[in-house]
Amino acid sequence: MTSPHRCALPVLALSVTLLAGCGGSPSATAGSVGAATSATSNTTSAPTPTTPVVPSKVAATATPAAPTTVVRSTVVRSKVAATGTPATRHTPSSSSSAKATAAPKPATSLPPVPRAGAEPAVRFPRNEPAVGSGANASVSAIPDSAWTKMVGYSWTRGCPVGRSQLRWVRVNFWGFDGQRSRGSLVVNAAIADEAAAAFTRLYELRFRIRQMKPMDSGWGHNPKGPGADDYAAMEADNTSAFNCRYVGGQEASKVYSKHATGTAIDVNDFENPYVADDGTVYPDRWFLTRRGEAPGVFSTSGSAAVRAFTSQGLRWGGLWSNPDYQHFDR
Repeated sequence: MTSPHRCALPVLALSVTLLAGCGGSPSATAGSVGAATSATSNTTSAPTPTTPVVPSKVAATATPAAPTTVVRSTVVRSKVAATGTPATRHTPSSSSSAKATAAPKPATSLPPVPRAGAEPAVRFPRNEPAVGSGANASVSAIPDSAWTKMVGYSWTRGCPVGRSQLRWVRVNFWGFDGQRSRGSLVVNAAIADEAAAAFTRLYELRFRIRQMKPMDSGWGHNPKGPGADDYAAMEADNTSAFNCRYVGGQEASKVYSKHATGTAIDVNDFENPYVADDGTVYPDRWFLTRRGEAPGVFSTSGSAAVRAFTSQGLRWGGLWSNPDYQHFDR
C-alpha cells in the first residue's frame, strides 16, 4: 500500500489530478489535503538564499597610512637620576634593638702567670697603672722630664741620632701579675707608629709583658761601653728600645747596635733570650730550648705575637743563625 504522504508536496493547494497520479483515490482527497497540511506544518522551511555581498574594491583595499615623521627627542637625565637614588640608611626598630645582645665588658685583669723554671729576681715588678681603655697607645715628642734622665746614659754625645729624631711611645699592656699596666718606649720617629700598632696588637692578644721602662739613669751606666746598662735591664726582663750602645756581647768591636738609632725593640728578655756570637746566652738559657706557646714567649715566626711586629715591616731576630728571640728591628 502506498502511503499518501510520500507524494505530498509542500503546497497547500493541490490538484486532484496530482493526487490521483500519486495513487490516491478521489474520496481520499480531503484526507490527503489535511495530511499534506499537517506534513507541511512539521516540515522545516529551507532557508531563503541570500545574495552574497561583494565588498567594494575600495573597502577591500586598506587605505595606506600617511607616512609618520619620527622626531628623536633627547632625554636629559638629571644628576640624581644618572647617579642613582642614594641608599636609605636602615634604622633598626626598637624591638630589634631590644633583642640585641649587649657586648661583654672588657676584662680588667687576668690570672697571674705561674712560676717558670727561670725568672728575674723581681717576679712582679711595680708597674705604672693603665690609662684609659684598651691599649690606648700614643706617640709624642720626648718630654723634658724623660729626656733629662736619658742624657749621659741612654743618650750621650756622638750618638747616631738626636732628640728630634726620637719619639715617646706610651701604651697599656698585660703584666705577668695579670694586671693592666702602662709602659713607655723611646723609638726612632721612623718606626714610632709601627711600634704603637704592634704593642696594641699584643694587648689585644693578651700577650704578657713583665715591664716596659725606658733606658735611662734608672738602670745605671753600661759597664762595657756607652749607653745605659742593658745587662741589668735584661736581668730584670725589661722591654725597651732606644739605648745608644754597642752590639751586646761584641762591645770590643765598637759597632753601634740598631738600638743606638732607636730602630730596634727588645721584648721580654728572659722568655726570649739572645745568643751572642761566642755562644753566650743572655740573660738565661732556660727558655732557649723551650720555645713553645707560653706567656710572653715568641715561639715561631708564624705565631700571632711575632706577626704583630713583622706585619708592621719589622724583622724578627729569632730567625738569625745566632738567634735573638727578644729582638725586632728595621
